[in-house]
Amino acid sequence: MTSPPKGFDLDGTTSVLRERPPEDPEKEATSKKPVCFQNQLPKVKPNPVDELDLHPAMTTEMISVFRQKGTDYQSWINFPEDTNCQRPCIVSPSTLQMQQLIHPSDDRYQWDAYCNEWVCAPEEIGDPRPLNMPTGLDYHRLFIRKLGVEKDGSLGWNKYHGRVAHTAIFADNNVRLDGPQWSEIAQAHYEVFFDIDSLKYIFRMTVVNEETHTFVDKVLYPRCKLALAGGSEVRAWLYDTDNYREIMGTSLGKAVGALVLGAFPRGTRRITQILTWQYDGDLQMRFDISQLPMDQH
Repeated sequence: MTSPPKGFDLDGTTSVLRERPPEDPEKEATSKKPVCFQNQLPKVKPNPVDELDLHPAMTTEMISVFRQKGTDYQSWINFPEDTNCQRPCIVSPSTLQMQQLIHPSDDRYQWDAYCNEWVCAPEEIGDPRPLNMPTGLDYHRLFIRKLGVEKDGSLGWNKYHGRVAHTAIFADNNVRLDGPQWSEIAQAHYEVFFDIDSLKYIFRMTVVNEETHTFVDKVLYPRCKLALAGGSEVRAWLYDTDNYREIMGTSLGKAVGALVLGAFPRGTRRITQILTWQYDGDLQMRFDISQLPMDQH
């Protein structure tokens, strides 16, 4: 794939980025050892939840809620109508465009873009070539922010930190958005440069979300006699299993589910597997999206 121009305005017109990019107050740290994705992913045999010595932040009731919510998202994505689902879908198709955030008709709703540049693939994913992803400066990184009101009434920054490349969306670590808002902005970011039908992978990089990280590190891995910090092996959690549904029911899983529901007609796509691994001590995740054959729509 040919390299895109060095800079793009977010309305799609070409521009020239400054020689020195905007100051990044939360510059991502460099790491040491890239992960190599294996052709044959290891299989694991889970133990029942009630056999676990659960982390204090997790309860069997919480895990049951994760499983139920993950089941809902799996069903909503798979079936065009709610008749096959336990409850009606709560996510509508997204029509948000990046232009509406950067140049809104009302300045009160404007987001400030403070990083807008073409970069290489994140080190956390290792070699992108086995996924047929680009290897050069073909990844558009965007940081935008907008002041919002906290629960206590104080002001705080809502932030989107992400990058996109052909077939992939990456959520960088310091993301301070609720799941539905992140999903819509990430989709809009991707659609500035690529056709949404080309999307195959959603990466959640350097996971800091407490709920998802605690579940993976303290429940999911110990259940399968694994340790997240024990190595860089990639683990696969397959579609329509309890492990898969529980991940989908956590905060980050639901956000990815909302992106798929917002981007594609229901019943046309499937999140076929979720991959997890650690890189430089941090949890990384990849959600793989496949198009369903026409006879399964």
